Amino acid sequence: MAHLSFEYSANLEADMDLQTFSNVMRDAMRDSGVFPLGGIRVRGTRVDVCSVASGEDNLGFIDMTLRMGQGRDAETRAAVTEQLYAAAEDWLRPHVNHHPFALSLEVMEIDSSLSEKRFNTLHAFLKAKDAAGE
Repeated sequence: MAHLSFEYSANLEADMDLQTFSNVMRDAMRDSGVFPLGGIRVRGTRVDVCSVASGEDNLGFIDMTLRMGQGRDAETRAAVTEQLYAAAEDWLRPHVNHHPFALSLEVMEIDSSLSEKRFNTLHAFLKAKDAAGE
């Protein structure tokens, strides 16, 4: 299980396609080799009400939070943190270089005893799709 959520300042929509950003981050999670494909989720939330730094309208941000299940060692967690941050930074750099911008990422482990995931047909769907050669 790995869910990446990102909040973004509404003013970014004029300069970039946030759905493409979401897809880039999904691909980075998949390509990390750390997370099972069926457990990957990426979702973005536009933030219309916010105050950033000194308050000018052109100040933007993306604040990412990665929640992952327990069981990965510190080295793996650190590596995936760097991989995801680098993927975001690489994609965003050409889109935000003309105005002040802040990118952040926080990684959290979910206590498995407090996380329920009984209803999920995605893994079976992906397994069947792979078996069919799609």
